[in-house]
Amino acid sequence: MRFFLLAFLVLMMKTVPLQAQPISPLTLDGFSQWLTGHDEQTQQLQPVQGRQALIEKRGRVRAYVKFNVKGYGELSFPIDPRTPSGEEARRVDLSQSRWLRLRYKANVPVVLQLRQTGVHGGVHPHITLPATSRFRTCTLYFTAFTGGKTPLDLSNVAKFNFALLANAQSDPFAALWVQAFQIDHYTP
Repeated sequence: MRFFLLAFLVLMMKTVPLQAQPISPLTLDGFSQWLTGHDEQTQQLQPVQGRQALIEKRGRVRAYVKFNVKGYGELSFPIDPRTPSGEEARRVDLSQSRWLRLRYKANVPVVLQLRQTGVHGGVHPHITLPATSRFRTCTLYFTAFTGGKTPLDLSNVAKFNFALLANAQSDPFAALWVQAFQIDHYTP
Protein backbone atom coordinates (compact mmCIF):
# COMPACT_ATOMS: atom_id res chain seq x y z
CA MET A 1 0.00 0.00 0.00
CA ARG A 2 2.80 2.39 0.86
CA PHE A 3 4.41 1.69 -2.50
CA PHE A 4 1.24 2.72 -4.35
CA LEU A 5 0.89 5.89 -2.25
CA LEU A 6 4.52 6.84 -2.89
CA ALA A 7 4.20 6.09 -6.62
CA PHE A 8 1.02 8.20 -6.77
CA LEU A 9 2.74 11.18 -5.08
CA VAL A 10 5.75 10.97 -7.42
CA LEU A 11 3.44 10.78 -10.43
CA MET A 12 1.43 13.79 -9.20
CA MET A 13 4.59 15.84 -8.65
CA LYS A 14 5.67 15.16 -12.22
CA THR A 15 2.33 15.99 -13.80
CA VAL A 16 1.13 18.94 -11.71
CA PRO A 17 3.32 21.98 -12.23
CA LEU A 18 4.33 23.75 -9.05
CA GLN A 19 3.59 27.44 -8.92
CA ALA A 20 7.05 28.91 -8.60
CA GLN A 21 7.20 32.07 -6.56
CA PRO A 22 9.89 34.34 -7.87
CA ILE A 23 12.22 35.35 -5.07
CA SER A 24 13.46 38.85 -5.61
CA PRO A 25 15.12 40.82 -2.85
CA LEU A 26 14.13 44.42 -2.41
CA THR A 27 16.23 46.90 -4.34
CA LEU A 28 16.44 50.65 -4.27
CA ASP A 29 17.25 51.89 -7.77
CA GLY A 30 19.13 48.62 -8.42
CA PHE A 31 21.12 48.61 -5.17
CA SER A 32 20.16 45.74 -2.86
CA GLN A 33 22.62 45.54 0.05
CA TRP A 34 21.78 48.53 2.26
CA LEU A 35 23.40 47.42 5.50
CA THR A 36 23.68 49.00 8.93
CA GLY A 37 26.66 49.24 11.23
CA HIS A 38 27.41 50.97 14.53
CA ASP A 39 29.79 51.13 17.48
CA GLU A 40 29.18 48.97 20.57
CA GLN A 41 27.50 51.74 22.59
CA THR A 42 25.11 52.85 19.83
CA GLN A 43 21.72 51.13 19.84
CA GLN A 44 20.19 50.21 16.48
CA LEU A 45 16.45 50.91 16.61
CA GLN A 46 15.63 50.29 12.93
CA PRO A 47 15.85 47.75 11.44
CA VAL A 48 14.65 45.99 14.56
CA GLN A 49 16.41 42.76 13.55
CA GLY A 50 19.35 42.14 11.26
CA ARG A 51 21.30 44.66 9.21
CA GLN A 52 19.27 44.96 5.97
CA ALA A 53 17.72 48.44 5.96
CA LEU A 54 15.45 48.14 2.90
CA ILE A 55 11.74 48.23 3.59
CA GLU A 56 8.66 48.41 1.40
CA LYS A 57 6.03 50.92 2.41
CA ARG A 58 2.96 51.71 0.30
CA GLY A 59 4.49 49.91 -2.67
CA ARG A 60 7.71 51.94 -2.51
CA VAL A 61 11.12 50.62 -1.47
CA ARG A 62 13.16 52.79 0.89
CA ALA A 63 16.22 52.42 3.05
CA TYR A 64 15.42 53.33 6.65
CA VAL A 65 17.71 53.41 9.68
CA LYS A 66 17.28 54.73 13.18
CA PHE A 67 19.90 54.75 15.95
CA ASN A 68 20.31 55.96 19.50
CA VAL A 69 23.81 57.25 18.73
CA LYS A 70 26.65 57.21 21.25
CA GLY A 71 29.54 57.08 18.74
CA TYR A 72 28.15 56.47 15.25
CA GLY A 73 25.50 54.66 13.27
CA GLU A 74 25.92 53.98 9.57
CA LEU A 75 24.18 52.78 6.46
CA SER A 76 26.28 51.59 3.54
CA PHE A 77 25.93 49.75 0.27
CA PRO A 78 28.32 48.42 -2.37
CA ILE A 79 28.08 50.26 -5.68
CA ASP A 80 28.34 46.97 -7.56
CA PRO A 81 25.19 45.04 -6.54
CA ARG A 82 26.85 41.78 -7.68
CA THR A 83 29.14 41.97 -4.66
CA PRO A 84 28.53 38.74 -2.73
CA SER A 85 26.84 39.33 0.61
CA GLY A 86 29.37 39.61 3.43
CA GLU A 87 32.35 40.14 1.13
CA GLU A 88 34.52 43.15 0.36
CA ALA A 89 32.72 45.58 -1.96
CA ARG A 90 33.88 45.15 -5.57
CA ARG A 91 35.78 47.84 -7.41
CA VAL A 92 33.74 50.09 -9.69
CA ASP A 93 34.93 52.67 -12.21
CA LEU A 94 32.81 55.82 -12.01
CA SER A 95 35.29 58.00 -13.91
CA GLN A 96 32.61 58.72 -16.55
CA SER A 97 30.19 59.89 -13.87
CA ARG A 98 29.96 63.49 -12.68
CA TRP A 99 27.20 63.37 -10.08
CA LEU A 100 24.72 61.37 -8.06
CA ARG A 101 21.10 62.23 -7.39
CA LEU A 102 19.70 61.43 -3.98
CA ARG A 103 16.26 61.77 -2.40
CA TYR A 104 16.42 61.56 1.38
CA LYS A 105 15.03 62.74 4.70
CA ALA A 106 17.03 62.89 7.96
CA ASN A 107 16.52 64.41 11.38
CA VAL A 108 20.29 65.05 11.74
CA PRO A 109 23.10 66.08 9.39
CA VAL A 110 24.48 62.99 7.63
CA VAL A 111 28.03 62.50 6.37
CA LEU A 112 27.95 60.75 2.98
CA GLN A 113 31.28 59.09 2.20
CA LEU A 114 32.44 57.65 -1.10
CA ARG A 115 34.91 54.94 -0.18
CA GLN A 116 37.82 53.75 -2.27
CA THR A 117 38.15 50.01 -2.89
CA GLY A 118 39.59 48.13 0.10
CA VAL A 119 39.97 51.22 2.31
CA HIS A 120 38.49 50.90 5.80
CA GLY A 121 38.35 53.23 8.78
CA GLY A 122 39.98 56.62 8.71
CA VAL A 123 38.90 59.63 6.72
CA HIS A 124 37.23 59.30 3.30
CA PRO A 125 36.14 61.82 0.67
CA HIS A 126 32.74 62.99 1.88
CA ILE A 127 30.01 65.58 1.80
CA THR A 128 27.63 66.56 4.61
CA LEU A 129 23.91 66.38 3.91
CA PRO A 130 21.82 68.79 5.99
CA ALA A 131 18.97 67.57 8.16
CA THR A 132 15.58 67.92 6.47
CA SER A 133 12.13 67.17 7.85
CA ARG A 134 10.71 66.50 4.36
CA PHE A 135 12.07 64.39 1.54
CA ARG A 136 14.59 66.41 -0.39
CA THR A 137 16.11 65.67 -3.80
CA CYS A 138 19.63 66.93 -4.37
CA THR A 139 22.28 66.51 -7.03
CA LEU A 140 25.76 66.04 -5.58
CA TYR A 141 28.79 66.48 -7.80
CA PHE A 142 31.70 64.15 -7.12
CA THR A 143 34.05 67.15 -7.17
CA ALA A 144 32.35 68.26 -3.92
CA PHE A 145 33.49 65.08 -2.10
CA THR A 146 36.57 66.24 -0.20
CA GLY A 147 38.47 65.62 3.00
CA GLY A 148 39.89 62.17 2.33
CA LYS A 149 43.44 61.13 3.16
CA THR A 150 44.00 60.92 -0.59
CA PRO A 151 42.18 62.64 -3.47
CA LEU A 152 39.08 60.83 -4.70
CA ASP A 153 39.88 58.38 -7.51
CA LEU A 154 36.58 57.65 -9.25
CA SER A 155 38.14 54.78 -11.21
CA ASN A 156 38.62 52.84 -7.97
CA VAL A 157 35.55 53.20 -5.73
CA ALA A 158 33.54 50.53 -3.96
CA LYS A 159 30.76 51.80 -1.74
CA PHE A 160 28.79 54.67 -0.28
CA ASN A 161 28.50 55.11 3.46
CA PHE A 162 26.03 57.35 5.31
CA ALA A 163 27.31 58.20 8.81
CA LEU A 164 25.00 59.46 11.56
CA LEU A 165 27.22 60.93 14.28
CA ALA A 166 24.78 62.34 16.85
CA ASN A 167 21.16 62.19 17.92
CA ALA A 168 18.80 64.99 16.95
CA GLN A 169 18.33 67.79 19.48
CA SER A 170 14.56 67.31 19.35
CA ASP A 171 14.61 63.47 19.32
CA PRO A 172 16.53 60.88 21.35
CA PHE A 173 17.65 59.25 18.08
CA ALA A 174 19.09 59.83 14.62
CA ALA A 175 17.06 58.67 11.61
CA LEU A 176 17.64 58.54 7.86
CA TRP A 177 15.33 57.56 5.01
CA VAL A 178 16.66 57.19 1.45
CA GLN A 179 14.02 57.08 -1.25
CA ALA A 180 16.14 57.33 -4.41
CA PHE A 181 19.81 56.99 -5.35
CA GLN A 182 21.03 57.33 -8.93
CA ILE A 183 24.54 57.73 -10.31
CA ASP A 184 25.26 59.59 -13.53
CA HIS A 185 26.35 57.17 -16.31
CA TYR A 186 26.08 54.10 -14.10
CA THR A 187 23.50 51.33 -14.13
CA PRO A 188 23.65 48.85 -11.27
